Amino acid sequence: MDYKQLGMSNQDAEWLASRRFTIEDIARMFNVSPIFLQEYSNSTYSNFSEASRAFLTMTMRPWLANFEQQIKSALLVASPVPGTRYQVEFDSADLLRATPTERYATYERGIKNGIMNPNEAREREGMPPREGGDEFSQAWKQEVKISKDNKEGDE
Repeated sequence: MDYKQLGMSNQDAEWLASRRFTIEDIARMFNVSPIFLQEYSNSTYSNFSEASRAFLTMTMRPWLANFEQQIKSALLVASPVPGTRYQVEFDSADLLRATPTERYATYERGIKNGIMNPNEAREREGMPPREGGDEFSQAWKQEVKISKDNKEGDE
């Protein structure tokens, strides 16, 4: 009968725990989730998407805002031409790109509320414009009034 070790030794388990703690410590130092340092022991797909959003808002947004301010102060020093407006802003929309279901629901709300037209939604999805797609929805202007008379039945 031969002896084969099935588990790991205490020393190996301690080394793995130490390694995990080191990764978590480094993640805390740089204000990133351990997921971005390839430490997946407590992660799921939903954790990853939330960690991605948190990474953008907590870690990258301050840096991007700082870069925007530096670019504005370095490049936009001259007084602007009247009627002309310059703006420096990093587009982080692709970093927050949601699932197709979430994106389509957002487009639907935007189109119904008159914030965007169908061709703008199609452009964001990389699709060609369609005829009549530049028209904005007027659904947001419609108002439904329910009077007391309409609720009561004719008796």
